[in-house]
Amino acid sequence: MKIELKLEDKNGVFELLNENNDIVGELTFMLKEEQMLINHTGVNPELRGQGFAEKLVLEAVEYARKNHLKIIPFCSYVSVYVGKHPEVQDVI
Repeated sequence: MKIELKLEDKNGVFELLNENNDIVGELTFMLKEEQMLINHTGVNPELRGQGFAEKLVLEAVEYARKNHLKIIPFCSYVSVYVGKHPEVQDVI
């Protein structure tokens, strides 16, 4: 599995791709000033429970750190994740 970033103006998506380059998960966001508004995280049902959603979130966290952005989690998965992981509080 690999993760690719696609940006179009202020809208972005981290796509989780399988070995056939099929999209099997995604984390979508909007950029607004110095904020990254994450509005959706999803992984194909047959792949859930394998840590792929967490990998997408961590990719977003790294992107936010590199670009000096603060994450605003509108996505329930991301909200719960950042509440349980103090190591990502620097971007919240």
